[in-house]
Amino acid sequence: MRHWIVWLILSQVSATPVKAQDIQAYDVLAGASLNYSNVDNFCAQFHQIIEVTLLNQARSGHGRMCQRQPDEFAMRFSEPAGDLVVVDGESVWTFYPSMDKQQVLKFSGLNSDGRFNFYKNLLTNPRDRFRAFHQGIEAIDSNRAHKILMEPKEDQGFRFAVVWIDIESELIIKIEVHDSNESIRTIMLTDIQLDAEIADDEFRFIPPAGARVIIR
Repeated sequence: MRHWIVWLILSQVSATPVKAQDIQAYDVLAGASLNYSNVDNFCAQFHQIIEVTLLNQARSGHGRMCQRQPDEFAMRFSEPAGDLVVVDGESVWTFYPSMDKQQVLKFSGLNSDGRFNFYKNLLTNPRDRFRAFHQGIEAIDSNRAHKILMEPKEDQGFRFAVVWIDIESELIIKIEVHDSNESIRTIMLTDIQLDAEIADDEFRFIPPAGARVIIR
């Protein structure tokens, strides 16, 4: 039933000519993209839920996320404690001791952070890379946000995403990513701080002694 509903929604919006609300979607994304490019760094508290629909399972976590232009990024979990994703400008490190204390994954190469850094992935040239559809204004806690459906024009590693962009700050405050493997990842951001002082160690990771590093 879920798949049929998603297909119906996407088939309807894809078959509809560009309308005023779709032009509005690109205008909102353009404003957010410009705003994001002018911010040297930011940090926020995040709450993440990952639904593995094929297994009827879900797991959640929360912590602190930071981004520093042009290519440093970190998600450090306080729950599950110690889990992290760190992009140091050259490589992406993932370490989930809540699942395996002895395994570290290292992704090498340029632009390898796209899977994790949704700000960069969604707000870089959005008009060229996505079909976007404005789905109205919604209240997110005490904020009002544009709700926008984003469907990749080419393979981006996910089927589609829904983003909520705060009307006042022009920053993403909620995202829902529907992956190709049917998983759904939802992230809420609160207490967003722009151009804050961030220690270099935030974007550095040294594997713990004895851990095996798997390079991909």
